[in-house]
Order: sequence, then C-alpha cells, then structure tokens
Amino acid sequence: MKYFIFTLILAIMVIFGAIMLSCDSTSNPVVSTHEFPDPIDSVATDITLIVYSNGWGTALDTILIAIEGSVVIDIEETQPYYDPPQYYIYATAAGFYTEIYWCSKGETIDVDLDAVPQVSNSVTGVIFSAQTYFNDCYLADHPISLTLVGGNSISSKTDAQGRFGFSNLEVGHYLLHFSYMELPFSFDVYNSTGTNYNEFTFYEPMQIDAPNIYLYPESTSNIQVAVSFPVVGEIILSEPEYNNGWNVSVTSDGIIDGQYEYLFYEAMLPQPQNNQIGWLITHADLETEFRSILADYGCIGREIDDFIEFWIPRLDYAPWFAVYPQDVEAMITLDISPQPESILRLIFLIRGVNQEIAIIQPPTPEKLIRNKFTVVEWGAIELK
Repeated sequence: MKYFIFTLILAIMVIFGAIMLSCDSTSNPVVSTHEFPDPIDSVATDITLIVYSNGWGTALDTILIAIEGSVVIDIEETQPYYDPPQYYIYATAAGFYTEIYWCSKGETIDVDLDAVPQVSNSVTGVIFSAQTYFNDCYLADHPISLTLVGGNSISSKTDAQGRFGFSNLEVGHYLLHFSYMELPFSFDVYNSTGTNYNEFTFYEPMQIDAPNIYLYPESTSNIQVAVSFPVVGEIILSEPEYNNGWNVSVTSDGIIDGQYEYLFYEAMLPQPQNNQIGWLITHADLETEFRSILADYGCIGREIDDFIEFWIPRLDYAPWFAVYPQDVEAMITLDISPQPESILRLIFLIRGVNQEIAIIQPPTPEKLIRNKFTVVEWGAIELK
C-alpha cells in the first residue's frame, strides 16, 4: 500500500511538472541548438579570385583559374600601404563556400574550396568581418542564432571559416543575428524548399576615443545630457559616470559639478563613413595644423589645448596622418536640456600612413558663432 501511494504521488508530480514545463514553453521563446552537415571536400572549377589591397581596401585585380591549385599572387600596386605589398583574396566558385586567403606580393596561395551540402529546407553560408581599409576575415567560431516564426530561436556557431547552417526550416523569412564586441548585428534570411546559400559581411565596430563635451550656460544651471546612437553603439567609459545620462550643475565658465571641465566618454560604434575628404598632415606639423583646423571650426582656449594634449602624444608612429571629419549626427546624437543656442560637434577619423596620398580637401568650415548657451564637442577614431 505504501509503495502504491508513493508511486501515485510520484506520477502526479511528473504530470504536474510536465504541465508546468508546457505552460512555461508557451510563454517564453524556446532556444534550441542545431547541427548542420559539414562542408564537402570536393574539387572546385571555374574559380574567381578577387584580389584586394591590405591597407587600402581597394580591389586590385580579378584572376580566373580553371581548377583548384597553387596560384602566385604577384600584382603591382601603386603606393602600397605595406612594403612588400599585402593582399587579401576572395575565392568563389558556384556550389562552393567562398574563402579568404592572405599573402604578400610574390607569395603562393593554395586554393582548396569546400562544396556546400545540398540539404532541403536549409540556409547556409559564410559570415565575413570587414574593417575600414584593412583585410577582411571570417566571423570564426562565433555564436549565432536564427529567429523562427513565432519568435523562437535556434542557436548555432560558425566554424573556423565563418560558415554556418540551419536545416528543417519552414519556407519564409528569418532573422540571423549575433553580437560582436557587445554590439548586435542582424541579417534578413529567406528560406525556400532547397538549399539557400548566403554570404554576409558586417563592418567591425570601432572605438571613438575621448569625446569631450564642453558646456557653457549663461549662468549656473542644471543641465541634462543624453547620448544615443542612430544605428548602434554603446558607451564603454565615462567621467563623470554616465548612468543613462548626465544630470549636472554647470557654471557659466563650464565647470561641471564643481570639479570637471567637460563631460568625457568613449564608445563603440559602427564604421565611420567619410574616408575620402580631409587633410594630409605631416607628423612634424600635427600640432600646428590641428590648432588651425579646430580654430577654423570655432574651438577656442582649453578646447584646443585639451585636444592637443590628448592626441598629439598618441600620434607618433607614422610620417603622415590622414584626418577625415565625420558626419557626427549620423553616428552619435546628443539630447541636451535646456537646449543650447549654439553647438559645435567634431569627430575625426585619424589614420597614420607611411607615404603621401591624395586626399580631397574639405571646404572651409562655417565657424561657430557663440550665442548664449553654447556646447562644443570633439573626439576622434584612430586607425593604426
């Protein structure tokens, strides 16, 4: 009898637990893991090699080869970034996963592609990570997930060559997503009844260093400042502490909470857009030229001195520096209350180069006219 009662209680507990699990699964997205067949070792034919300059990011040449094998990459490059020139090469062929190869001028690459498994109702492909100018690479050994109809997700992981795959899918649209350097990335994916091959490239986020925000109210005021990112971004360092926004007391000469001369932050954000229009400055002329550029925009006094103090010691590794002003509002927005009457925001992309390069000079900027409550911000993204 005791055994019967114990068995009955145990059965009730199991049934109750199953009911609770079922209820819980309907109220929360289900995340499951997924495996996909390995790439197939096969011999590719009619292969296209697209050769890019590592250091400039420009396409230099296209090479066609009939079958897999060894290929010498010996392409002349005008004013290469590296000596000897360096390249990254995309190798593509129908029915095969695209691969990247890296080499220097005169070196040999061994082209050996893998075929895409043919699986019904599946999506597969490669995810590439790109940088401004420098070589692309794979999103290797990285967690990813696919959001299904109903909001449930399947989790997986790319392999060492950025390849991924999901099968047994319903026909329709899905969202492939992952996080990189703590920022989210996502891509639309469509699945038909066959094998759906995709290639995705995302630009690695970059760090904007030392944006300083100077506040000059007409009289001592309480000011709220919030930073947001139109595309994606995240503050990683701040002083005073950001805490989802600054709420500070500021004197008319810009002293914040009795101790700070500016609001300071650093952030991760997408790649800058302008890398064509700017100035080429020799290392010896950096301080003089930056003082002139900042003054042309309307910076004064400690705003210029602080920029020079922070940046000039860091820029000591190249004979020339390319400086590109950015569209700040497309990258970072400020919500300031009360609203300033005058505002100047400057973000530069700074890149060291080992030779003179052609840069389109920007027009003379419209100089800031300081009227009543004025805000000035500067910062830079450095490419080494």
